[in-house]
Parts: sequence; C-alpha cells; structure tokens
Amino acid sequence: MPDQKRLLELALKGLEAERQRIDEEIADIQKQVRGGGQRSRSQTRPQSHANPRPQSAERPAQTGSRLTAAGRKKLSDLMKRRWAAKKRAMTKK
Repeated sequence: MPDQKRLLELALKGLEAERQRIDEEIADIQKQVRGGGQRSRSQTRPQSHANPRPQSAERPAQTGSRLTAAGRKKLSDLMKRRWAAKKRAMTKK
C-alpha cells in the first residue's frame, strides 16, 4: 500500500510539472498573439551585427500604392475581362 501511495505522489509531481510547462507555453503564445513583442528564447534568431536592420525611424514612410497608373489600368482591364467571362458563363447555364 505505501508503494502505491508513493507511485501516485510521483505521478502527481510529474503531471504538475507538465502542467506548469504547458501553462508557460500558453502564456508565451498569448503574449505573442497580443503583440507582446519578443519571441521566446527558443524562437529568436541571431542577428548579424555587420549589417543591422534599419530602425523604423530610419525607414522612409511608404505612402500610396506601389502600382503605377499603367499597372492599375492593366489590372483593371484584366479584372473586367474575368468578370465578363464569368457573367457569360453564368448566363449560359
């Protein structure tokens, strides 16, 4: 009987340790989802100091679209053709 009690105590300790590990992982994921910023130590990547990434203040502000007027027109024409083809296919049914 004492052996069974000892076995149950050890099992309980192991499960509590596992629950603690899982709770820590859940907290880490929740922190990342909420925008906590830093990744966990196991997920961080070493960054090269020879070519550091520019800070957000050094980056030029991006305004507007990256498409040129000609690119927008080309996309517009393609979409009009696709919708026209889809309409024709729907009316044939």
